[in-house]
Amino acid sequence: MAVTNAPEAKRRPLRAVPEALTRLYDNRWLIFYFIQRDLSSTYRKSFLGFLWIVLTPLLMIALYSLVFSEIVGIRFREVEGQGVANFGLYLYCGLIPFLAFAGSINQSVKTIKSNSNLVQRVVFPVEILPLSTVLTNFITQSSGLIVLVSVVFALERELHWTLVLLPAIMALQLVFTLGLGYLISVLGAYLPDLGQVTNATTRAMFFLTPIIWPASLAYDRGYGFVVDYNPIAFVVMSYRDLVLTGELPALAPALWWSGVAVVLLVVGFWLFVRSKKRFADLI
Repeated sequence: MAVTNAPEAKRRPLRAVPEALTRLYDNRWLIFYFIQRDLSSTYRKSFLGFLWIVLTPLLMIALYSLVFSEIVGIRFREVEGQGVANFGLYLYCGLIPFLAFAGSINQSVKTIKSNSNLVQRVVFPVEILPLSTVLTNFITQSSGLIVLVSVVFALERELHWTLVLLPAIMALQLVFTLGLGYLISVLGAYLPDLGQVTNATTRAMFFLTPIIWPASLAYDRGYGFVVDYNPIAFVVMSYRDLVLTGELPALAPALWWSGVAVVLLVVGFWLFVRSKKRFADLI
């Protein structure tokens, strides 16, 4: 059976998006079910189960701190009396949003084909698929962020007031990733090799984003455009500003990337709604 409501979307393009949003709201229980299903599939076969959501970031912080801060001796920020509170926390704080972004994009590209049984045979609101994928990665990221903030407080005995602004940057990241996720999921249904392209692209973005190097290094060497035109770079730097240094992100880039994220979400969701009637024939 073809996807539900597809003919209506063709006849009434201007009403297709609000109707799709209504279906998402009416099926919000299904979104929670898919998130729970995805999280359970990751941890259900392990002895400690969901405890790994907390243990994994703790182990990563400990490993990065031991290797890079203590053994290699990299210092991008100095914390008096706390040698461990340097590159390990700096690196993990940058990895949290980037891993959520890369995971969401690499999973969204194959979400239509990997759920072919739902797309083809069941009356199912397919708009849920990219949304639940992005939200699952976002929830995993949030657990890592809670662990990071706890470790920062344990080591430095204080937290910056700028943490209260963290939800705003997280919302910007979520809107941007969700818009790109809808767009990529449409393209992934049409282009079988797009998964390899997104994998290679996200790997390249890891090295082009100031995660293992400071943004100032790119400006000093004349490659500032790598940072300026990279939305994930802005998100990564904002996380560090708010969590580690207590500084405010620059206002102009924040407004610019917020506008880009909203436009991307509108375009990506609209394209998904307009294209979903063809998904059943493509898989």
